[in-house]
Amino acid sequence: MNETLRRTGSMLGTPVFVAATGAARAVLISDLHLQTAADAAFRHMRGALQVARQQQAVCVLLGDVFDSFASPRQVTVGVWAAVAAVLAEFTAAGGRLFVLHGNRDFLLGASFAAASGATVVPGALQIELAGVPTLLAHGDEFCVRDVPYLRAKKLLRSRFVKWLSDTLPRRAALAIADRARARSRRSVARGVMGGDQLRFLPTAAAVGSAFAFGAQQVVFGHIHRHARGVLPGGGYAVLPAFDAAGVGFVVGPQGLVSVQFTAEAGVEPVAEPGPCPFGPDLPA
Repeated sequence: MNETLRRTGSMLGTPVFVAATGAARAVLISDLHLQTAADAAFRHMRGALQVARQQQAVCVLLGDVFDSFASPRQVTVGVWAAVAAVLAEFTAAGGRLFVLHGNRDFLLGASFAAASGATVVPGALQIELAGVPTLLAHGDEFCVRDVPYLRAKKLLRSRFVKWLSDTLPRRAALAIADRARARSRRSVARGVMGGDQLRFLPTAAAVGSAFAFGAQQVVFGHIHRHARGVLPGGGYAVLPAFDAAGVGFVVGPQGLVSVQFTAEAGVEPVAEPGPCPFGPDLPA
């Protein structure tokens, strides 16, 4: 069931929304990058949802559920329809589900919310988890040194692009989605091969800005690195790319714990990671 969120401000250009009620337990995953329903990440996602259902936990997908999303018309076909159907099973059974915008699927909106029953969060989510005030974000906003991406982000999230997305025929939307996937693969390849790698990392000051919203812990993804640590304002945890091995976090009486979700609705222990390799802060 879709929930009403209250906007409480903006963090590094990202709107921050507050959930009316918290949760004693949570399942958190990010960066699934789903392209087909045959992906291993699709099966692991179903396992994570089943764990959330068994534990009566809120489930939060922290962005980039899909490798690309260009139009609300995609919700009726392919992997987009398959994911919406699986999420709808979870929410129809009473599960609470939030889906945050990522950098690849920031056009998710009302059509996906209606098809899945998820509350789509067009920004960051402030929610109390197991008694701890927590801020959940995709994480791209923390990579403040990635100037080319941030410039493109401002344009791509403009009202004009949103209008264009809403008016695209489905065939055109699917063609754009295919091109976006190809461009993403080329961009990743260039990043791996060289260039300024530090610009793809968050900075400690950027992550620390999240604590201004009253959070005691910050959880994000985007950088595809598994990490945990402490900053002056509180603790932080970074979700690895879920499509790599099905690793995410469960939150409960034991706190926030790293686990690997299996396709059979099980969880396997995962070694807790070290701190995040932050990039240098921007000059004051």
